[in-house]
Amino acid sequence: MIDLAAWHAEPLPEGEAQIRLDQIRTATTWDDRLEVLRLRIMLGLPFEMQRDVLWNEASSDMQRAAVELITGQIMLARRLQGAWIWLDTAQQRLAHHLPGTGYLELLRRHATLRGLRLFDTPKPIRPLTELLTIARMTAQLEGRQRKTFTLDARDTLG
Repeated sequence: MIDLAAWHAEPLPEGEAQIRLDQIRTATTWDDRLEVLRLRIMLGLPFEMQRDVLWNEASSDMQRAAVELITGQIMLARRLQGAWIWLDTAQQRLAHHLPGTGYLELLRRHATLRGLRLFDTPKPIRPLTELLTIARMTAQLEGRQRKTFTLDARDTLG
């Protein structure tokens, strides 16, 4: 089983995802099938049917969370709308299954990444470090724009 506290959406070098997908296309083990799903989403190939089959065949909440987490993380790395539906569901599922430090790491990462703007069309996949930087900068800029100033009636100069 994969590490459910880890980030699984790091971009692969040009062509490597397709080569790996070709090598394990007829996967039979759970982890290999999950890897096929991950690679298909990364490559922008149709993946919904495979995701649904894997999710329905999952024998535990941990396996369902793995499908949700991988789907959401790669959608987020491509800055696609709908990523948080998958990630929030996985996060709820993992609340009682991940060790405390792993769950806190997941919560912190998700809290920071919520600053990302998501779009209807996929963007090029970005490494986690870049996504975190973009999210922090976006949150900081939006915070400055939303700052409200309270007017004091005693202020005759402002």
